[in-house]
Amino acid sequence: MFCLNAIYRQKLNFTWEGLDGAAKALDRLRNAFYEWGEATTADETYLQKFLAEINDDLNMPRAMALTWELVRSDLPGGVKKATLLEFDRVLGLGLASWQPPEEVIPEEILRLVELRQQARAEKRWQDADNLRNQITAAGYEVMDTPQGPKVKARRSA
Repeated sequence: MFCLNAIYRQKLNFTWEGLDGAAKALDRLRNAFYEWGEATTADETYLQKFLAEINDDLNMPRAMALTWELVRSDLPGGVKKATLLEFDRVLGLGLASWQPPEEVIPEEILRLVELRQQARAEKRWQDADNLRNQITAAGYEVMDTPQGPKVKARRSA
């Protein structure tokens, strides 16, 4: 990922900050890709733009910029995933085979999440907010999704 943000004919400026930034970007890309669900049909417009960037003297920085444009686009997740799978045939990031690491959430945090869900169902918003604050203080993050709450450990910056 670090090398994909450089033009192959130019000297690569290595810094630990740049390497950390590339690792974080790869992590964001992997997680977004994983969360999009099943791939459907690739978007031909994005594929043509990607091919144009690659054919323009292997301009990987612009190809990566287009990749992030795709990630932030309003296209359905399945279309983004299918399109990114095609991009990855060139990028070589192995997105199709990546799985998020299994995260074990402590029982006490799961219990707080359950109590928060119950408070939300009963429209006890202040209690729900207090429970969220307890979960956050313990180092976890709650995301409300249509499928129910998702909990994950917060990452330190």
